[in-house]
Amino acid sequence: MPLGNPSREKEGLVPKPEEILRNAKEHGFGPRSLELLRRALMVESLGAMAFSLYDAPPIISRAGNGALVYDVDGKEYIDMMAGFAVHNAGHHRPEVLEAIIEQFKRIVQYSEMLSEERIKLSEKLVEITPGDYPKKVFYGVTGTDANEIAMKLVRYYTGRTVIMTQWGDYHGRTMGASALTHSFSTWAQTYPVPPAGSAVVRFPFPYCYRCPFGLEYPDCGMACLNYVDYMLSARYYGLSDPGKGLTNVAAMIIEPYQSAAGYIIPPDEYLPELFKIAREHDVLFVVDEIQTGWARTGRMWAIQHYGNLEPDLFLIAKSIANGLPFSAVVGRSEIMDSWGPGAFSTTFAGYMLGVAAALKTIEIFEKERLAERAEKMGNYFYKGLKDLQSIHPIVGDVQAKGLYIGIEFVSNRESKKPATKETKWMSMRLVELGMLVKKAGYFGNRFALSPPLTITREQIDRALELFDKVFSEAEEKFIIRN
Repeated sequence: MPLGNPSREKEGLVPKPEEILRNAKEHGFGPRSLELLRRALMVESLGAMAFSLYDAPPIISRAGNGALVYDVDGKEYIDMMAGFAVHNAGHHRPEVLEAIIEQFKRIVQYSEMLSEERIKLSEKLVEITPGDYPKKVFYGVTGTDANEIAMKLVRYYTGRTVIMTQWGDYHGRTMGASALTHSFSTWAQTYPVPPAGSAVVRFPFPYCYRCPFGLEYPDCGMACLNYVDYMLSARYYGLSDPGKGLTNVAAMIIEPYQSAAGYIIPPDEYLPELFKIAREHDVLFVVDEIQTGWARTGRMWAIQHYGNLEPDLFLIAKSIANGLPFSAVVGRSEIMDSWGPGAFSTTFAGYMLGVAAALKTIEIFEKERLAERAEKMGNYFYKGLKDLQSIHPIVGDVQAKGLYIGIEFVSNRESKKPATKETKWMSMRLVELGMLVKKAGYFGNRFALSPPLTITREQIDRALELFDKVFSEAEEKFIIRN
């Protein structure tokens, strides 16, 4: 085999249309779904996200109540993704639809201009986000926008170049944000410009089930935190010279929990101590709560699990407008006002229709106390999954905060060998049985579960039944024993 063959590596990322169709037939897709999938393969780029999620992506048509969606053949699925943690407040919210219609009658968008509703939203966002100091808001459209804004802003404000982030984080896929995002496909698909070379320095995330230092929590002494402190304390590492009070680091931009990597949750002491290290070394602390926020973890924001942790910038998107694209950066006023007008622009930033949806969605979160609901339903779901772990050797680990749930699969519990092919097979088998899950993980061996927070107990029970069935089938098919 020739060495260093980039064309072969890129070809390996592209699925074959005939295999996609064959998989669809094997997993019982209905006639309408098969017809539309054939048409899609004629006109849709194979670089689309749908083709990375499943060997054959279902053709989604509509949503139902709680955590249900339906394909074009009318097949029902339990929704364990909420559109990538977008529909936290649930599908089919008539209040949001009414707000959108009323705003549409007035005006949808106008040149990123201010509006009364937008000002009300900004007032609300500075009120409900962490940080007991004057704050301001900068709007974008996507979560990637929010990260691009943060990258530019922290460098402009500090006059420093380097940004630190965690291995395994996900912050977007544009050329700037790709430098903060970690996966083989993300970097391979930005060829020939290497995103790893954009003044971004990485440190290990505390993925304790597979510690990068080969240690065991809690006897590890939090080696990952010691490593970060070492990076910023040793002057020949190139980041800082504490003796002279100098640093080249503008900020840490981090996910509090790693979402695209498979919903991995660090030990409780990690985030407060990381924040402390940033403060001690005069480094801005930027938290990306695009997936972990909006009541998902049983708190409005994930960092609220850890006391008085006040980030300098706070990134939000996804569930903010219950399905409409919308994002924002909320941060210290002195940082937010440090650059001049027009420093970042995207035509639909702060657009009126999205503002109306966001205001109504926030009202729902508060009125229905969805954070408390997520904690209660998450505890119930987690107990059921732990019960399954006790009888299924394929389940290596289960983590949960509210309805932010990660399941890790192994083919051998003692060696922790990742069950990568088994996980891929199970994701399609679940599609066949009527459930949509996201496969993820450093080794492609995790399920990341983020159902709408309106999921019912009955739907959780049904999900547990399906998991039980599919775990058993996978153990039999791939010969996995205790």
